[in-house]
Amino acid sequence: MSDEQALTHPIGWWLKEADARLNAAFDFALQDTGVDRRGWQVLASLSRGPAQRSELVSTFASFDPPAAIEETIDRMNSQGWIEVSADITRLTQRGVEKQEALALVIDGVRQQVSTALPRPEYTALVGLLARLVDALPPAT
Repeated sequence: MSDEQALTHPIGWWLKEADARLNAAFDFALQDTGVDRRGWQVLASLSRGPAQRSELVSTFASFDPPAAIEETIDRMNSQGWIEVSADITRLTQRGVEKQEALALVIDGVRQQVSTALPRPEYTALVGLLARLVDALPPAT
């Protein structure tokens, strides 16, 4: 697509379309795994180390309402992938294995993104979006 063709839609349309397509790609990749994208993000976060439950809810609040994140945490706890004790949430051994298996699935989507946007272009795009976010007032 040429730059002129891209300019037939405003930036908001492209942002929403890119977000919808990223979500669809993750949904498709994860469809047979028993985990949705938010579940994956919780597992990936906890793979870096334990976290307070309230911290996880806060981290993902811009994506989903707190009640939805709480439900994801509860579901993963009941499946034995995470454990919550005294507000500290951590992966179980089953959770580590699930996260490692899902990482391979997620890498497929990331490969699609890196094919479309090689590292220098990805870095430039993220930098431009960060500047746009900094220039506008926060969403309420």
